[in-house]
Amino acid sequence: MDKYLYYVTMETGKIHREPFDDQVKYYEVLATNDEIRELDVLFDELNRSEYSFDGFQAPLNEKSTQEHRNKQQLIMDKIFASIYELGTETTKEEIKTMNGLNQRV
Repeated sequence: MDKYLYYVTMETGKIHREPFDDQVKYYEVLATNDEIRELDVLFDELNRSEYSFDGFQAPLNEKSTQEHRNKQQLIMDKIFASIYELGTETTKEEIKTMNGLNQRV
């Protein structure tokens, strides 16, 4: 399968064939159509988790809130791992050095 260059942004959870906004941080990935669909599914899952949690139901239920945060963090970790795996060398270096950390992903 052919791999194509895509631009992924965490701010909106969108994947584009070309960058279109200089104000948005993009990660470049080389991926097949199937790999992009898998990444898109993760973004959809993250988006659904944003709107599925009703913190107003039990605002003082810290356990429930923490469980929800942990679920979202797990999805974000999967997204970043996927971006890293599919990423160009530049993208891989950016992810390795996020927040001043130089760690192996």
